[in-house]
Amino acid sequence: MPAYHSTLMDPDNKLVGNMALLPIRSQFKGPAPRETKDMDIIDEAIYYFKANVFFKNYEIKNEADRTLIYITLYISECLKKLQKCNSKGQGEKEMYTLGITNFPMPGEPGFPLNALYARPSNKQEEGKQVMGRGKKRENCKLF
Repeated sequence: MPAYHSTLMDPDNKLVGNMALLPIRSQFKGPAPRETKDMDIIDEAIYYFKANVFFKNYEIKNEADRTLIYITLYISECLKKLQKCNSKGQGEKEMYTLGITNFPMPGEPGFPLNALYARPSNKQEEGKQVMGRGKKRENCKLF
């Protein structure tokens, strides 16, 4: 089974640190543009999750791959929390709690892959990263 890379990288995409700020099909407001295509980065991360999660060495081909890796890490964290739940209600509560807790961002202490990610270069980029993180997290927990 091969490792899958993001197909959503476009030269027009903005960067935050060295992650792509990709469009997301969402009802939530954030710095990323709204997606109009069939598949957004959240769909792509979920679709390729099983194939990509088993790779110890993953070749990063572009900034969208870094975004894909970040979302894959977050999905893994969601699954760890859900594994302990006995009911749908308890699972929903865990996802809500995870959504409002501080999941480390690239460049922050506690982020497992800091060597692969650049810290945002200024406060404005950091704000976009935090807002984008919230939008991605909200959309991941809806699935």
